[in-house]
Amino acid sequence: MARFAMGLRQGQGLPVRTTGMLYSLVGALLLTPDALILRWVAIDHSEVLLWRGVFFSLGFALIVLLRHRTKALRAIVSAGWPGLVSGFFFAMNTYFYTQALQQTGAAAAMMIISTAPVFAAVIAWFWLKEQVSLTVGLTIAMTLLGMAIIVSDDTGVNSLTGNLMAIGCALFMALNFNWARRFAPRDITPGLIFGGLIILAFGWLDTDTVIARHEEIGAMFVSAAIAMPIGFVLLQIAPRYISATEVSLFLLLESIIAPVWVWIGLGEEPSEMTFLGSAVVILALLFYSYQARANSS
Repeated sequence: MARFAMGLRQGQGLPVRTTGMLYSLVGALLLTPDALILRWVAIDHSEVLLWRGVFFSLGFALIVLLRHRTKALRAIVSAGWPGLVSGFFFAMNTYFYTQALQQTGAAAAMMIISTAPVFAAVIAWFWLKEQVSLTVGLTIAMTLLGMAIIVSDDTGVNSLTGNLMAIGCALFMALNFNWARRFAPRDITPGLIFGGLIILAFGWLDTDTVIARHEEIGAMFVSAAIAMPIGFVLLQIAPRYISATEVSLFLLLESIIAPVWVWIGLGEEPSEMTFLGSAVVILALLFYSYQARANSS
């Protein structure tokens, strides 16, 4: 963990773009098992938020301590109001994400969430005046095509409400990445602690009884206190090195891998249309990665 914290502080001496892409890749991969856990737990959405809020707050606080040690409190104060806003965006992203995973098919939810690059690109173009390259534009178009194929699935597994929740998740995710980009190189990631507390408040206000089993609590702890905080911090830092749109593109990996975990763990087999749409998204990510590598060499 000490080596991990040092790597976050120093970037391991890698080139700027390589550092941003590496943080995005590892961060996205760490998020992938969470969909399986959310589909597996047999508790109300409000209790899910309650436990995730507790564990997110703990996980993000530990990461701040590891990264900043005796200067942890100063880092939280330095994040200031931009950190608080980032925490709010994260809380809303989590709220819509958990709703989507519990109300519609895992594959459909994750693929709709993969539209975050579209929102990120539009927000970056409108707000940060960042240009959208031809490579990014083509990748976004291919992503939308893959999403359209999946949403057109008429097997009855999907829910309109759940799909709308997934769109809300993608929107707030894109907002948060652009927010981090706007305040780079300022480190606003300590504000994610407040995001965890907001999620906790959401769950606390709506939870009547706590009925989660020990194994469910344990699984949510591993995901929400360890894997996901590390993943989200990496994704929050990445826009300091590459654009928010590029960071969002790496989340396409989560959209592909997460449903596979659900399939293996719970037997929720994606339909043929989902497989086809996923293949289009994978090709989009491979195309982007190849072009980015070619441009940097």
